[in-house]
Amino acid sequence: MEFLDMFDGNLPAVIAIGIVMLLCAIAPSLISSGYLSRMLKGRGKGKTIAELAERMGEIEKGFVPNLDDALARIEGKLDALSACVAEVEKRLSCVDKSALMGIIYNPAIHTVDRIRAFVCYLKLGGNGLVAEHAFSELVAPNREAWIRELQESRMPIRCENYHEKIAEIGRRLNEAVGAF
Repeated sequence: MEFLDMFDGNLPAVIAIGIVMLLCAIAPSLISSGYLSRMLKGRGKGKTIAELAERMGEIEKGFVPNLDDALARIEGKLDALSACVAEVEKRLSCVDKSALMGIIYNPAIHTVDRIRAFVCYLKLGGNGLVAEHAFSELVAPNREAWIRELQESRMPIRCENYHEKIAEIGRRLNEAVGAF
């Protein structure tokens, strides 16, 4: 009784001792009945080493039922999906350029935002009359803001000749400054 007197008032310790004693009483019966070994083997449904070796041999020979057909179907679906993604990206680029054009031409929007939209427009591959308008209305009168936006822009470049366009705008800016 002296042993239990040490745990008087310590309920978690008494509960832990009770659980350990219960497990010690049940464990021999679980081991002798074979329940523990069946549980470890996957409840008796496990395969023998010979069966696993035979299955591995079949897989090494390429014998996996319907795998080639399934892979071909998946490959076809991936090809179709990549074509769809390319089409969606193309359409989104067109929509993005249209929205950016609206910002570039809108005099009610702050000039810096319009310049930022023009940089994005160029990175998406836009040019033409919008570039002429943006140069005369936004870039030439606001050279410092233009340079700052070029340096701070984090948008990825999706246009192959973006750098040539920027160089051309830079040449035109230098010519315009020299004219003053």
